[in-house]
Amino acid sequence: MYSLSTPVFLELSREIVQVSRRYPVVIGGPHAEGLYWQLLRVGAYAVVIGDGEIAVIELLDHFRGIIDISQVPNIAYREDNGKFHVTKIRIIDLDNYPGYSKLAKIFPPIEIMRGCPYKCRFCQVPWLYKATVRYRSIEQVGEIVEEYIRNRKRRIRFVAPIGFAYMSRKLGEPNTEAIESLLVEVRSKGGEPYLGTFPSETRPEYITPEVLRIVKKYAANKRIAIGLQSGDNRVLNYIDREHSVEEVVEKIDLLNQYGFQAVIDIIFGLPGEDEEAIQNTLKLMELLLSKNVKLRLHSFIPLPGTPFSKHVPKPIHPLYREFIKRAIGKGKIEGYWDYQEKLAFETYCLVALDPAPTPTPIPLRDALSICGDKWTKWYNEIGLKPKI
Repeated sequence: MYSLSTPVFLELSREIVQVSRRYPVVIGGPHAEGLYWQLLRVGAYAVVIGDGEIAVIELLDHFRGIIDISQVPNIAYREDNGKFHVTKIRIIDLDNYPGYSKLAKIFPPIEIMRGCPYKCRFCQVPWLYKATVRYRSIEQVGEIVEEYIRNRKRRIRFVAPIGFAYMSRKLGEPNTEAIESLLVEVRSKGGEPYLGTFPSETRPEYITPEVLRIVKKYAANKRIAIGLQSGDNRVLNYIDREHSVEEVVEKIDLLNQYGFQAVIDIIFGLPGEDEEAIQNTLKLMELLLSKNVKLRLHSFIPLPGTPFSKHVPKPIHPLYREFIKRAIGKGKIEGYWDYQEKLAFETYCLVALDPAPTPTPIPLRDALSICGDKWTKWYNEIGLKPKI
């Protein structure tokens, strides 16, 4: 069994091919959901494309001979005639799956929200099979925290696409009662909660004075992370962010008033970014450096399964590189932009090689000049043969 992001698939693809020749291989994770047919082509027996908890349990019943593979929910597999088949998608209740292991001593951040109500075109979360928004109950969070404390895990972090949207009843409006109850519950069990910082970053709409008063009183984090992505409103509109640059700057000032440091995500090379957008983003980043702000910088990656998955990535613009050289010594920027720049082209070529579940891979013609060498390498290593 494997759980794969795209970088991990690139690292383990040859191993997966070799192992699948000897054993039935099951693969899940974001790369699997975005390009399930590609993994079936290289030998996977089944690919999990929805909530994995229920799929794994019923796959075990299949391997024990109790049910046919067609009865296993949330997977894709290849029929005897070679056609790809997606089974029924079933949505789980998070409270039925605590998400940690006493036996293996694995105590990850507690997932309190799965799925996202927004439709940002560069992000995988809203476009995958499990995009329906669900929340873990406060009562079960408390039970999980008790177990973490018994295992000397006092710092409690959460997994949520939008940390301050926990139990939100209306798009763009925080549920302050639920946020306070969540943090109070963790504190009452002896935990030290972190909310609104990695891996439970937030959006500007959910940052309000009341939320900040609650977080300042009960949470342990002094940083709050906001996804801005671009300093140009036209780009934000094109990628469907549903907020403006000005809204984020306003919320940064509010965070400073309450004693929080803002961590602002910026993505270089987003679709729709032109020279004017680059200049606007540079001006904004210079402004933010004058405030109590940390910039977290990224390169755009055309992630599988998103509306931008076939968008050709760009090298980091020289003006962005000049900015990084000036700012890096001030200790106000962080991120993996160089690694992501390289990964962006490899990811694009993976998608462009095999963009749809056709009988054989039919690559994007425009990508041949960029990806031809990589396609030859992948054919030699893992047998993905394109129809050119």
